[in-house]
Amino acid sequence: MKRVLVVEDDTAYREVLGRTLLRARFEVVLAAGVVEAGQRLDPAPDLALVDLRLGDGDGIDVVRMLAVRVPACRAVILTGHGTIPAAVEAMRAGAVDFRTKPLAGAEIVAALTDALEPLPSEQLDHVERDHILGVLQACGGNISEAARRLGLHRRTLQRKLQKLPSK
Repeated sequence: MKRVLVVEDDTAYREVLGRTLLRARFEVVLAAGVVEAGQRLDPAPDLALVDLRLGDGDGIDVVRMLAVRVPACRAVILTGHGTIPAAVEAMRAGAVDFRTKPLAGAEIVAALTDALEPLPSEQLDHVERDHILGVLQACGGNISEAARRLGLHRRTLQRKLQKLPSK
């Protein structure tokens, strides 16, 4: 069960979001603002649904805090005040999605489910890993031959092998 931190300063809406996510089989942790969100990170959430404007700060501050304290957490910004500059700032801070209120419960669940998908760069890393390992296996583990076939310098291939992401 994925743990979701919901950061929303409107009490009624926060409770509605919490019930919606519980029905969708998420474990839900509710916070009213930036400070409370910082206090509710243990155990670490997998996802965060964060309002852009909070009573004690800015939702982007929550996203930045999550990027530092819980880097694996995927944050979705939910706001009634959506602008392109705000969306750009949120994405630069580490949010994976930016949605404008009002949203139906199914749309919120879909946004969080989509946020769990690997990011494009992670997908590319895994494709590169699989290709390199396939070529290396075809060469019987011979790094020099694999490097030649991949069009890489032998030392470059060795560095790539050291940095390969795990499955």
